[in-house]
Amino acid sequence: MNPEKIEAILKLKSPTNIKEVQKLTEIGEESHRVAMYDPATNREERCLDLEIIEEKREIAYAKILHHKNLMMRSYNKNLRPRQFQIGDLVLKKVEVSKHVGKLDLGWEGPYKVTEIKRRGTYRLQDLEGRDLPRPWNVQNLKKFYA
Repeated sequence: MNPEKIEAILKLKSPTNIKEVQKLTEIGEESHRVAMYDPATNREERCLDLEIIEEKREIAYAKILHHKNLMMRSYNKNLRPRQFQIGDLVLKKVEVSKHVGKLDLGWEGPYKVTEIKRRGTYRLQDLEGRDLPRPWNVQNLKKFYA
């Protein structure tokens, strides 16, 4: 910076109006982007940037899919699928409508599997032969060992 610009900046106090702010911006040096701007080559550079950004998007998407695949493989490695057969005895999770305290039991039962509605959904019956009103998902059931 030349000494005249430095003196001009030192004379100005904190700007109080728009004109003083404009003077401050006129005194400062141009940014690299403004100094390097060339209207003749700008269009070509923009087209090149748009092509490069598409490539970067594709690379990022490939990385996301790879990471997702790794996470899924890691999750499925520890997953133990549960399936029950008709006649199996199971425990069911205590329903949300019932308050489960710290010392209350979290599982009710045993119940007998009477029907497999579809994969992972079962109809249950208590040991007295009464059917439960709705089907239960496998996530809310666990095998009863007597």
